[in-house]
Amino acid sequence: MTTKNQFGMAIDWIAVVVLAITFIAAPSLAYAKSAPLAESANGNFATADAFERSASKKKVWVLPPKCDNKQAKILFDAGFNRPGMLRGAWAITWRESKHQSLDESSRWYSGALGTWQIQTSAWSGRSWWSRSNMLDKETQSKIVRKYFLKDGMHNWGYGYSFKNDSWYEDAGMYYSLWGSSTTYAWVIAPFNTGWSLFPGKCTPKKI
Repeated sequence: MTTKNQFGMAIDWIAVVVLAITFIAAPSLAYAKSAPLAESANGNFATADAFERSASKKKVWVLPPKCDNKQAKILFDAGFNRPGMLRGAWAITWRESKHQSLDESSRWYSGALGTWQIQTSAWSGRSWWSRSNMLDKETQSKIVRKYFLKDGMHNWGYGYSFKNDSWYEDAGMYYSLWGSSTTYAWVIAPFNTGWSLFPGKCTPKKI
């Protein structure tokens, strides 16, 4: 079955159903001319927790006092508390939901909830899952940081992997499912746009 999204592009709902298994809803379309942030990366990445442990013990990351962006504050408090980590999480949630806590009433609803667009059909049996948790921005972000990233930010379903505080394109699943042009339009370009829109005054600093 084919319908159209808010941008008028046809969407193959069979592909959306397949994607639901991986817990990600098809992202809202957005376009950007910014260059890709990084090339594809392969290999075993260290865990997110290992990155945290390796950080300097003499200094801590904090948000600058002038940061007034609510989404940046939510993500920082949830554990996305390093410069690249925070900016990438901000870009992904911008791509997925424009930082809105989307529910069943959304015109783009396809089975996923919240700012991170976690698929109900794939994750509703987990101990941390509840509709209220998914619709609470703070709680859902903490869940993503704790459960989705606890074994390292690699191949975790949003089309990017994370290493050394940098994000790398890791969208092979989407290229296989949708092809290059649609993957760029749905995954890569809107991430790049979100990355470029991140408020620089919210970049964490060490003190």
